[in-house]
Amino acid sequence: MKKTDFTDSWRFGRTGEMLRPVSVPHDAMLLEQRKQENPSGSGSAYFGSGCYEYEKEFTLPECSSAVLLFEGIYPMGEIFLDGRKAAFAHYGYGDCFVDCSHLADGKAHTVHVTVDNTKTPNSRWYSGAGIYRPVWLFTGDETHILPEGIRVSTLSHDPAVIRVQTAHKGGDVRLEILEDGQIIAAAEGDDVTIEIPDAKLWAAEHPNLYTCRAYAGADSAEVRFGIRTLAWNQEGFFVNGNPVKFKGGCIHHDNGVIGARSYAVSEYRRMAIMKSFGFNAVRSAHHPMCRSLLDACDVLGLYVMDESWDMWYSTKTEHDYAARFEDHWQEDVAAMVAKDYSHPSVVMYSIGNEVTEPVEEKGIRLVHALVEKFHELDASRPATAGVNPALLMMRKMNLPMGGQVESEEKKEKVTSTEFNKMVSEMGKRMTAGASRPEVDEAASPFLDGLDIAGYNYATSCYEVDAVRHPGRLMVGTETFPQDLPVNWALVEKLPYLYGDFMWTAWDYLGEVGIGSWYYGEDDPGFGKPCPWLLGDAGVIDILGNDTAEAGLASVVWGARKTPYLSTRPVNRNAGELYQAIWRGTNAVPSWSWRDCEGRIAEVEVYSDAQEIELLLNGASLGRAKVNAEFRAEFKVPYAPGKLTAIAYRDGKVTGESSLESASGAVSIRAVSEGKAIPGQPLYVDIDLVGENGIVECNRDTTLTVTVEGAELLGFGSANPKTSERFETGTYTTYYGRSQAVLLPNAQAIRMTVTGEGMESCTLELHI
Repeated sequence: MKKTDFTDSWRFGRTGEMLRPVSVPHDAMLLEQRKQENPSGSGSAYFGSGCYEYEKEFTLPECSSAVLLFEGIYPMGEIFLDGRKAAFAHYGYGDCFVDCSHLADGKAHTVHVTVDNTKTPNSRWYSGAGIYRPVWLFTGDETHILPEGIRVSTLSHDPAVIRVQTAHKGGDVRLEILEDGQIIAAAEGDDVTIEIPDAKLWAAEHPNLYTCRAYAGADSAEVRFGIRTLAWNQEGFFVNGNPVKFKGGCIHHDNGVIGARSYAVSEYRRMAIMKSFGFNAVRSAHHPMCRSLLDACDVLGLYVMDESWDMWYSTKTEHDYAARFEDHWQEDVAAMVAKDYSHPSVVMYSIGNEVTEPVEEKGIRLVHALVEKFHELDASRPATAGVNPALLMMRKMNLPMGGQVESEEKKEKVTSTEFNKMVSEMGKRMTAGASRPEVDEAASPFLDGLDIAGYNYATSCYEVDAVRHPGRLMVGTETFPQDLPVNWALVEKLPYLYGDFMWTAWDYLGEVGIGSWYYGEDDPGFGKPCPWLLGDAGVIDILGNDTAEAGLASVVWGARKTPYLSTRPVNRNAGELYQAIWRGTNAVPSWSWRDCEGRIAEVEVYSDAQEIELLLNGASLGRAKVNAEFRAEFKVPYAPGKLTAIAYRDGKVTGESSLESASGAVSIRAVSEGKAIPGQPLYVDIDLVGENGIVECNRDTTLTVTVEGAELLGFGSANPKTSERFETGTYTTYYGRSQAVLLPNAQAIRMTVTGEGMESCTLELHI
């Protein structure tokens, strides 16, 4: 069937209000007011709730079959065609297909979607609300390939043999395999095997892709695929027979200043930035990935652990998916496998995150049922889960946590914030205690039901459990980023330990302040109040800028050969320091702290060398040993200029890097990250820079963005605590940086940025 973008010409409004034009994907929750008293709480950044309406008039082309695909409606949605209920999107991260073939009569029709997000909290993080993922229309003749009906799998890599299964209605199926637009193989039939001569295999290091095109009558459809095999055993995890270690990071699904809106460009951008710092794997936390993110991982070369749910039948937040889980989990698994099947990047399915039901018989039965269902639908990939042994032990002891309350004596619910607070207070004790015999006893029924045992914050188990449970295969599904040096040494040492996924690779909205470091303020406690906005736990911030922990990862994984030079904020280092457990440092790669002369700067240099020498404006400030955490530390008086780190091994220089201060007058600079593409967002970095082009971190200013020829989807900074709003066009920079995201709607785009006391900046672009 022909696949057409169905995201234009929608109208939107709160229930009872007049509908207005809106671009889809859309995030209605981002428009709500943030208040301390909102039930969504700190998990969802105190955003308000509402019931929303989306509507679109359309006329179908002449066809025999037509189907709409909604990739995501959060938290759920009812879909009406000409006023009659046609479908119910029951899972906010799942597909919803809607047959509208009966409307192919040449007349105008209406699709109407209602989204009820009035019951909050329904997520432990910022979820967004509405039609936040793309919508597609499939049309075809009586004989056609069904929507997304082509499934490609690899049977062997040497020789390269693939299997192609095609779901269709009527007619005979003809297949073509294309490489760079050229036909290299062909076959007939709806379930065939094809040998690919001189095949270029897919792996993270060389993500080679092919296209499979299927014909049924006059209809055609195609899918991209990669040729790769998977194997896993005590000797390791193998892709095409080669051992692989997962250099992974967890991500939530929001896209920073545009909220939960999901665009192909946004997803590709995130993955490209992660890849540049050495990541070769990503875990979706905690939901099925969208198609465009999987596409990006296919193209860029990133291994995917696609996760299904954050909860099963026990609630973690009062209004979450648990109430619908038992009625729909089999549909959810089938939809997830169908979506993922032909993507070479997907190498593992996760059946859940930190669920604690498997301490009881019903939960253990469910583990086996879920794994069996995944195997039934796709035997080529292993099943894992993010298992937190300490939390399972707490559930077994009947302690309340995260809304899961089993005690007859104590019925009050514990919120997601209190759950995270408990984990934060346990800290390293949770990781160390995970290996205790009684904890192992509580966790093993769950872990033993998985193909690969996934451990959340349980590094202490890796070697111990190999002795207690011979043959157990493992992966670190969630770990602290500052623990990477220790964790990675174990990953390299232990063949049965397949990799490490840190929390978190990219910062996100909600779970406010769980990773924040701050100085000299009144301690607000763990559940930080409004206007805290961000988790502030990402090694990459919401704009895509790296922090020192991204630098650490790049050094540990060998992606960076020169020292990574950073400083803790020199302008914010007075008073007692509060350090959150989900972050090991608050350093950033900057030596530009205007008006901070003479203040002590804490410099952190990350390197795999033995020793680092630090120079300021050519004068040596001394040397320091690189410790086991790949870090050398210096405390020096801040002075502007050029800061240089020189790495030494065995007395020889192995590399150097430098940071410079912004000099001269500070001005606004706006730079587009790429070309304007119709229907896709354009990212524009808006920074405060000196005359030498260096970003100034201590000159934050409130800026206002106005745009012609494009919609301003969002404008903001990575400030974790602010009452400013992304949709207003006015926001204050954070460490000198901000970002605007535009959606082009004309051939010429003109953006103007103004700030008090600063000359305006204008950027002109053309499609």
